[in-house]
Amino acid sequence: MNNYIIIGKVNEGKSLLFNLFSKSHKTISNPKANTTVDIIRKNISADEYEYNIYDSPGFYKFKDFNILYNKILDLNLNNIKFIYLTSSLTNEDLIICKKLYSKKFHLLLFSFKKINDKNIIFNLFDKVFTNYSDNLARLKKYLSHENQKKFIDIEVFNKKIIVIFGKENTGKSTLFNKIMNMSLSVTSPKLHTTRDSVNWDIKYKNQIFEFIDTAGYIRNRSKRKNLELERSSIEQSEYFIKKASLIILLLDANSESRLDLSLIGSLSKRNKPFLVLVNKIDQIENKFNYQQKFLKYLSSNHNYYSSLNIFFISALYTSKSKILQIVSNQLQNKFFFKTSYLNKIIKSINGELGRIQKNSKEFKIYFITAFTINQKNYFKISCNFHKKNIKPHIKSYLSKILIRELNLKGVNFSLIF
Repeated sequence: MNNYIIIGKVNEGKSLLFNLFSKSHKTISNPKANTTVDIIRKNISADEYEYNIYDSPGFYKFKDFNILYNKILDLNLNNIKFIYLTSSLTNEDLIICKKLYSKKFHLLLFSFKKINDKNIIFNLFDKVFTNYSDNLARLKKYLSHENQKKFIDIEVFNKKIIVIFGKENTGKSTLFNKIMNMSLSVTSPKLHTTRDSVNWDIKYKNQIFEFIDTAGYIRNRSKRKNLELERSSIEQSEYFIKKASLIILLLDANSESRLDLSLIGSLSKRNKPFLVLVNKIDQIENKFNYQQKFLKYLSSNHNYYSSLNIFFISALYTSKSKILQIVSNQLQNKFFFKTSYLNKIIKSINGELGRIQKNSKEFKIYFITAFTINQKNYFKISCNFHKKNIKPHIKSYLSKILIRELNLKGVNFSLIF
């Protein structure tokens, strides 16, 4: 598949051109310089044609372009073609185009308006879209014609969209770059480093995953939430969350807060599979005690809306294969239940348990939740007994009922009271 990368100097309208192709995944188009900081991809597909188009950060000088050029090469893309966007062709523009031509890249020249063609060296370009009042329509028609479909890619058709979501500075871009094994997203300790949602595909065990790094979540009460760039970033994140096959909520092990609980609750209500990755566990001295404390914190402060799947990781040190295995397992996870459903069966479970309790105080369940910690499954049972006083035959019989009711034959789990 051909990959068309829009390049050009700062504020030439690259994001605007990208958005005119990509009606859904729109990058932030803003008159402020350097609004786009990452390379953003969108697949353009119809019944007859298909290609990828990319937005890229603008540059001021030739040396700035070289930094972008090397970053593009690091993507290891096949069939790269460049769309050079300019409002007036300068000598420096021509130097950049000559470099691309010398490297055997195909190059298209585009302008939103008619420009003087006396400075254009036509041999540098496969096609020039600068002389007409309808340059955009001509470019779209040309790309459609040049990218006719030859076959249907079943794997791409069945692609799973994985959205990485969370507060600012939890390490979303670091995790994304680790999975992709390249520096696609700019990382920085500054807030709101990721503005546009960055997406990339990876193949794992004959399955295509499209991972999306979203901008950091901003608290509702924050004044920054109403700023233009931040508001656009939030809208992008929301768009991809709605399309997600799986949502990864990334938390920071160093900043446990009520907001974490709020985000878990809001994602649970969306009726979409999601998992919780607690990042920066490498910075915690006593990891076992921390994990126990974390679980107790969640259990005592959060009414689960659905099963939670929790892993403690380090985006810096946990292997790429381990993270992909976690994602793949969650997409096939059988241990995922809406809490509302679990609590619908409590009445019948209590009825069955009542029939085996003789000459003893009745054991009664109030609430059931399910969660997975580092691939170990648990049911948390809220009941009228202290856990020390619950007899073994009650635990055994309750496990059998849950296996039967939830079709869990062959699935290992433990009960927590």
